[in-house]
Parts: sequence; structure tokens; C-alpha cells
Amino acid sequence: MIVFLLFTLCRLVFYIYNHDLYNERAFGQLLTIFIGGLRFDATAIIYTNLLYLMMFLIPFRIRYNLTYQAVGKYIYFITNGFALLLNCMDTVYFRNTLRRTTLSVFKEFSNDEKIGNIFAGAFVENWYLVLFFIGIIVLMVRCYGKPSDSSSTLIRNPWAYYPACTLGMVVCFTILVVGIRGGISDDRPLNINHSGAYASTAIDVPLVLNTPFTVYKSVDKDEIAPLVFFETETELDSVYTPVHEPAEGVVCNNMNVMIIILESFSRECFGFYNEDLENGKYKGYTPFLDTLISKHSFTRMYSYGNGRKSIDATVSALMSIPAIPEPFVLSGYFNNETRSLPVLLREKGYETAFFCGHPNGTMGYDALSNIIGFHRYFGMNEYGNDADYDGVWGIWDEDFLQYTALEMSNLKQPFLSTLFTVTSHGPYQLPKHRENEFEHGPEPIHRCIRYTDDALKRFFETAATQPWFNNTLFVLVADHVNIITHDEYKTAPELFAVPVIFYKPGGSLRKTERRVIQQIDIMPTVLGYLGYDQPYLAFGFDVNRSKDNFAFNYFNGTYQLITDDYLLIFDGQKTTGLYELHVDKFLTQNLVDSHPEVIGILEPKAKAFLQQYTTRMVENRLTVR
Repeated sequence: MIVFLLFTLCRLVFYIYNHDLYNERAFGQLLTIFIGGLRFDATAIIYTNLLYLMMFLIPFRIRYNLTYQAVGKYIYFITNGFALLLNCMDTVYFRNTLRRTTLSVFKEFSNDEKIGNIFAGAFVENWYLVLFFIGIIVLMVRCYGKPSDSSSTLIRNPWAYYPACTLGMVVCFTILVVGIRGGISDDRPLNINHSGAYASTAIDVPLVLNTPFTVYKSVDKDEIAPLVFFETETELDSVYTPVHEPAEGVVCNNMNVMIIILESFSRECFGFYNEDLENGKYKGYTPFLDTLISKHSFTRMYSYGNGRKSIDATVSALMSIPAIPEPFVLSGYFNNETRSLPVLLREKGYETAFFCGHPNGTMGYDALSNIIGFHRYFGMNEYGNDADYDGVWGIWDEDFLQYTALEMSNLKQPFLSTLFTVTSHGPYQLPKHRENEFEHGPEPIHRCIRYTDDALKRFFETAATQPWFNNTLFVLVADHVNIITHDEYKTAPELFAVPVIFYKPGGSLRKTERRVIQQIDIMPTVLGYLGYDQPYLAFGFDVNRSKDNFAFNYFNGTYQLITDDYLLIFDGQKTTGLYELHVDKFLTQNLVDSHPEVIGILEPKAKAFLQQYTTRMVENRLTVR
């Protein structure tokens, strides 16, 4: 409890020192941040004190030896003193990075011979923080308890001592596990992205967190090392730049936007994208979506994801940030300053809402939606009828999609909404009253794909009766590839093969191109359709403006650059593979030695993308200032 108090004091000083960045926060917002921060403090404090806790929880009688207790006391002082020092130092260093420090900072300065001078200068300049640190250390020492009395009857009676203390140890260990995980309701341990549940904007995230927590969570994480291939920014930008400038004379049109993220709907599931599969006999499992694409929508035949997880797709579509090498929201860079699609549209007067049938807290979507700029979140709690719960993942898609269609009519136009489906996730069950309606496929997932396809048909039928429908741009995209049944989809690039579909009622967008598109292209392409008139940063392309775009993803230690015709595999230093995608579908002929002219065109693009991504991520330059 003493350390909890000291961590809270550090957070208060952090807030005061950086007050200019938080001066618009109401008292209620700050209270939410400080209370939410206790969850992250608990995890950090338990990690910090694991050795100390083990010394005094395991029921050995040596616990009552005065020398043993003295050793434990100084372990307590040293470990917690170091944790508090990290918090105090980051109070100052935060202003350089606008995010909490991770382990990468220690690696960055490990070989810096002037680091001692840098610290000395910072201590002198911020002498009052040094005094604060000394003060909280004195407070911690003065509040430390006295040695425990070893003369009690319980201790002298082993028949009472060992059972009672073992029971106490089990109870305490259970509490510690809950504390490390951050609670018992989440399906995975507390991580940096969970801070979004208490933060109003990205800049609030560091105030919710504490530095020991972000350091511990970055251990064994693949921190990004800046890759530099071009000497000047001008040369780099001429090859590839993530900065998007508005077209000349563009006018905002205030069209509504709805992005539907489909669980596990890989491109293999669609008949439309696979006209040659199984000698032209393949029908797929999405009859409604096939019709929607062919008759009313814009799509590209070579469409790819930028990660392998559901959360990767959400960030790729809404923030135009790929998962390289790990999910952005699980990395130490999640508290970088960003400007997502919801944030940009909120500034244009859009109301924003995120719909997901999961139980609230699952996968951290409610927290993520909050931190990336959605006004409102609609989950299983808001749906309010557990009778439609599948018992595992959430509300059945048909029911939740109908709820979404009607609830969207309560949003103020123009709006941005995002919907995440759930039923096509294992264990691949269907509602009892519809179990026999859908034909089985080679895998259990295919029946669920058919069910959700039908649920989407019913959703659009209901949506068509709503006043917002005709003025809405719909984007449909799958989160990731799941079960694969055809060898054509087992190659490295096709493991990322997901649909990306743009639909506007009336069919004005209808067009199919044999070109490449990716999840991170959704944000800039949507902004292009809306006539967005401000510069912004996105790692993807507006595919209606770019004539030379490509897809990019990370796979097992290598980078894949995919164009309309070629796949280039880059290991971070050199090209190791080049394949002609649509001629050599199974990637049997490596052209790396026979096509130097193609490598000369594509490799600089891979290098430029990586340099822009890694340097901007490390230097916290993910916005256009």
C-alpha cells in the first residue's frame, strides 16, 4: 500500500510537470485516469516485488530471522526505489517522446559514453524533481514496518503453523496472479493497449500508465530498430512517403462511412475472387457478397492484409498502420501520438461509433475503440439480451447486425461506424433454430461463413430502409486468413489474402481491377472518397489516386512487397526472393538472380517503406504537424 501511494504521487507529479499537455482535462477525466492507473500500478508493483514477496510468503521459519528480514528490507528498498526512479526520470524524458519509456531506450543509450553527463545535466536542471525523489524514498523507508515477532504460539506449533501459512500463501499467490493479469474478466493479461479504457485521447495513455509497467511489458518484445537506406529526406520521399496531401480544389461531401470487419472471411471463401479455382467449378461460401461485389462495388482482385490477428486488421483499417513486426497496440509505441480515421472525421463533425458483439472487454476492443477516437462503443452489454449469446464469443451475427442497423439510425449524421462480426470464429457454432439451413463445407468454418453472409444480406435489407443508407460508403474487409483448403492459398503472400470491398448504394463505385490493394489503404481511400481537404499521415495509399502502389507485410522475419505482378522478399538488408505472382502461383521459380532490373525498381520501395515506418515509429512522427 505504501508503494501504491508513492506510484500515485509520481503520477500526480507527472501530471503537474506536464500540465500544459493535459490542461483541458476535467476533474472527472483525471479521476478516471488516476483510478484506472491503479490497475497498471498493481501489475508493475507485483513484478517489482516478486522476489521480496516470495521471501515472505513461502512458509519457512527463516522468515523470522532478523538478518533474513534485514536482507528482505533492503531488497524492498532497492527494487522499489529503482521503479520510483524510472517514474521520476520519465516525467522529464516524456516530453521528448510523448510516450512512456520502454526497454528500447536503455538499448538506445547503452553505448553512449556521454550518458553520465546527460543524466547529470538533467538532474541539475530538474533539481526539484530530485528532491521529490529523495522525499518519497525517505517516506518509503520511514513507513517500513518493524521486524515481526517470532514468539507467537502459532509459530511454535508446527501443526498449526504450516497448514495456516500454506493456506495464506495460496490465497496470496491467487491475488498476485489476478494483480499481474490486471483482473479476472479479460481473456489475456493487462497490456499497454488496455489503457485506452481510461484515456480520452492518445496523449492520456502515458498518464494512465507507469514507466516500470511499460519497461516490463517491452521485455522480449521485438523493439523496432531504425533502418536507414537513404541519406536525405528528399531522396526518401521521392521513392515513398506516408504523408498525404489533399487533391487540388477538393471539397468535403459529408458522406457517412461504415467499415465492416469480417471475422476470418479470407479471400479463398469468395467465389467472385476465385473464378479459375477448381477448374472454374468453385462456388465459394458467400453468395450474397459475391453478388454485392460483382454488381455494385469497387474491389481489386489482389487484396491483402497487413497482419495476422484481428487487432492488426482493426489498426490497419482505422489507423493505416501495419503490424511490423508486431501488433502496434501491443508494442511499446502504442502511446505514440497518432491521428486515426475516427479522429480526423471527428474534427469534421462526424459522430463515431464502434459495434462489436463480443462481451465487453474481450480482445480489448472497447478500450481500443476509445483510444483511437470513437465516441461510443456498442458491445454485448449495450445489446442487453444474453439470450442471443453464443456462449463463447458474443451475440450471434444475425441478431447483432440487425441491432447495429437500427442503432445507427440514432447516430447524428454524418457518422463513421465500425462493425466487427464474431460468429465465424471457432468453435464454429450456429444458433439452434438455423443449424440445418446452411450447407456444410470441407471445414466447420464454411457453414458459419454462409450464415454470416446471410446475416449481412439481412443487414443490408434492413439498412436500406433507414434514412442514412443512401448517403453511406460501406467498406467490407476481413481481419485475417484462417483455415485454408486450397494449395493456391498456402503460399507466403496468400496467407494474407483478404477481401477489401468498397460499396455505395446505387452502384456508382462499381469496378473490378486486377491490381493490388491492402488493409492500410482503407483509411486514405475512404478519405479520398470523402474529399478530405487536410494533409495527414497514413502508410497506405489512396488507390484511386496512386498509380504505383504496393502491399507490404511482415512474415516470419522477412518483409513482403507485393505489386500487381511481383512478390519481392526482403530480409531487412537485401532481396532474397523475387517471384512472378500470377504466372508462378506456387512460387517455385525464384527470379532474384535473373531479373536485376525488377529488383532495381522494387527493392528501393521496400527500403523506403521500412525507413519511413521504423524511423517515424521510433521518433514518434506518426502525424503531420
